[in-house]
Amino acid sequence: MIKSRSIFYLEDNPLKIKNFLFFLIGHFISFTGSWTQSTAQTWLVYQLTWSGFYLGIFSFLSSFPVIFITILAGIIIDLFDRKKLLSLTLFFSIFPPLVLGLLTQFKIITFWYITFLALLSSCLTAIDTPLRQVFISEIVPLPFLTKAISFQALSFNTARILGPFLAGLIISYGNIYQCFYLNALSFIPFLIFVLFFIKPQLSEKKDLKEKVEIRHTFKEVYSFLKKEKKIVIVIFSVIIFTLFGASVIVLLPLIVHKIHMGGAKEFAFLSSLLGAGAILGAFSVIFGKPIQNKTFHLFKATLFLSISLIGLNTIKNWYFTLFFCSLIGFSFTNFFPVANSYLQENTPESLRGRVISLFTLSFLGIHSVGSFLAGFLADKISLNMVIFFYIILLFSINTYLLLFKIKNF
Repeated sequence: MIKSRSIFYLEDNPLKIKNFLFFLIGHFISFTGSWTQSTAQTWLVYQLTWSGFYLGIFSFLSSFPVIFITILAGIIIDLFDRKKLLSLTLFFSIFPPLVLGLLTQFKIITFWYITFLALLSSCLTAIDTPLRQVFISEIVPLPFLTKAISFQALSFNTARILGPFLAGLIISYGNIYQCFYLNALSFIPFLIFVLFFIKPQLSEKKDLKEKVEIRHTFKEVYSFLKKEKKIVIVIFSVIIFTLFGASVIVLLPLIVHKIHMGGAKEFAFLSSLLGAGAILGAFSVIFGKPIQNKTFHLFKATLFLSISLIGLNTIKNWYFTLFFCSLIGFSFTNFFPVANSYLQENTPESLRGRVISLFTLSFLGIHSVGSFLAGFLADKISLNMVIFFYIILLFSINTYLLLFKIKNF
């Protein structure tokens, strides 16, 4: 019996499903374009302002819609046909990068134009990100779902390497506005796949009244969290990891320019190394031994990130900077997926969507706040002091939460 079950799981390859294969290809192409734009856009903001403060403002303003829309996105996804909703978000996602490319090409771009267009894209992303996750369950049978999500994560982080690499090549040998046109074009194949090639499985539809009642059920989550303190602690640890760890990434242009006297090419390469480390981290979780104590694993990921940031902050050699940046990416994919799985495993299915929406908010929404603070502080005090201050808060608070506080419950 055990043998037949293991053979079954070796054969549950979601790539055999044409629906998912088209989805994965479209997903990869669109995210490659998104990472290409993200790298070029960040560098363009820095070129226009030469300021960590404005980098922080840009990161905050361009992503703060996630704070307000992420939780509501779950309701929107349940109220409307998901294939049509995904098609609409992909279609409208074409226009912000297209306009950004035109404004940049004709040299009328300003900091506030970039920020406004990024804010529009962020509104779409706040719906698109959870929608893609849920849409997978409509095109992949349940036994294939875990591996399908793993493949999606792998494609995301592979795009995270390829996108910045393409941005570096385009900026070095072409024009930066071409990165924005490339992103606009990258949504078209995915849109075509969704419209004409991907056919979701028939699923049971809830009546509208039942769906609308979701809006009034967050009291259940509050009651659940009052009882399950460990869930609250893990969510807080995600907030701390994001606020004082992941948010440091907004300072990479300053590190490249002020410490290593580099430009867009070096910044793109550094961003690619971050993605490479994230892929290695994902592989270590997927193919490593089963994690017995997930909260302790979260502590180890926090420790790993803290050590990596110390190295990034104290050793000024370029090759060590590349090495530590890849380790930072490694720590990210050893923390966020494990925290996500811990929350899902310890939450009833009836509450899981709403709890995971809080998890999404705790890193997507908080990241914009942390990036703003990091950029603001980097302009007011030295870059090294900001990173040092963040390291102390990251390690001390998460050590308390994950090693000591969680044992009391």
